Amino acid sequence: MEQPEVDLSEIEFDHEELRVFWELARYHAKLNAAPSYFGPTTLESVPPPAWAFGESAAESDAFVAEVLAAESGSTTAATGDYAGDLPAVGVLSILCDGAGVPRALVEVTDVAVSDDEVVESFKVVYRS
Repeated sequence: MEQPEVDLSEIEFDHEELRVFWELARYHAKLNAAPSYFGPTTLESVPPPAWAFGESAAESDAFVAEVLAAESGSTTAATGDYAGDLPAVGVLSILCDGAGVPRALVEVTDVAVSDDEVVESFKVVYRS
């Protein structure tokens, strides 16, 4: 049975499943290894941004499968899409599938700018 196409721009990424994923991911990725005397850090409290890749749910699901199989991936976009705010190495984000389900915590490993194109490479830090 074929799943209906989902408009990825309409996916709500701020939901309970995302918060549960973040709790597990930050524990397994050892992002909260040292307790602080001053309470939780921003990294512990605020989940990183969530995103899905592709023009359709099927394209997004295929991308997630490829990333999980390789434990890494990359995206290419026009420089103008970043509005001058390029990604930085070390930044975390949550990769979701075509239904908006969080599937992997990824970390930017390289950013290459060439002419009017940005190639952002990342590795999987934690997967569900």
